Amino acid sequence: MSLEYRIERQGDTTTVVPSGDVSLETVDVLREVLRNAVATHDGGKIDVDMGAVTFLDSSGIGVLVAAQRAAAARGIDLMLRDPGPIVRMVLEVSHLDTVLVR
Repeated sequence: MSLEYRIERQGDTTTVVPSGDVSLETVDVLREVLRNAVATHDGGKIDVDMGAVTFLDSSGIGVLVAAQRAAAARGIDLMLRDPGPIVRMVLEVSHLDTVLVR
């Protein structure tokens, strides 16, 4: 399992695009990428485009929730965008689809 990512910036929006599985084995990559994005972003939005994420476990959910809280503390709106069917199901089951998804 692996997790790759790219970061796109346009105006006041930073988009983080992870690709692959977000699991206990790969979650540290996502944690560090999101921590960096929040730390270096001044206001505006951070979108996490989940369209290429093929798996999401509870460790990934924890990182996403923590990143959203850290962003909110800095006045940044961090939300998920375009989750695929598997990720959307995980978010729905955990009742986070209405909290994390734009």
